[in-house]
Amino acid sequence: MSSPAPKDSPPTTERGRQRRDALLDAAQRLFLEHGYGQVSVNDIVAQAGGSLSTLYRHFGNKEGLFQAMIERRSHHIYDTLTAEGVDELPVEAALQRLGIDLLIKVMDEETLGIYREVVAESPRQPPLARLFFDGGPGRVRQALADYFERRMQRQLMPACDSVELAGIFLGMLLGEWHLIRVLQLESPPSRAAMEKRVERCADLFLRGAMADRTE
Repeated sequence: MSSPAPKDSPPTTERGRQRRDALLDAAQRLFLEHGYGQVSVNDIVAQAGGSLSTLYRHFGNKEGLFQAMIERRSHHIYDTLTAEGVDELPVEAALQRLGIDLLIKVMDEETLGIYREVVAESPRQPPLARLFFDGGPGRVRQALADYFERRMQRQLMPACDSVELAGIFLGMLLGEWHLIRVLQLESPPSRAAMEKRVERCADLFLRGAMADRTE
């Protein structure tokens, strides 16, 4: 069984950041083209340039590199809920901003390709599914739960299970759209369609989440 992926060690110089990004870019291309299980760290270094020691220094192993790749792809969505000033926005505005960012990223062909690859590989390599979830969907769910928790502490939302609440909202957003795109049944929705769905989901969600439960 694979050992847990070590924490990514971000570089402190511009040259180091460029080398790290080159490794992440090469890994993503190769994983999508050949499959995670068919790609070695040597393959990644051969395409990205640099050395194995650089890869190991930044990521520890292939699993750590994969997790860093997923975290990089979810970073913009994560930032939406952790950026300075987000707690001062009306909750509707914060959820709509998150919703648009999330749908744009999730409907992206590269994101869908990575998801399909994880589903295909996880029966043979179970730790891969955990790395994907923790670095992407789970990370976003926890950031949203933390946002709801902060609002609850300020008595701006009724107290409840913030993780469950976050999962409900994210599930509403993705719904059948995600499955349809994973199965390649339809073209991706337009930006206008995404905005309409996000607005509707936020409205329905907040009607339930903000309801008075004391009665």
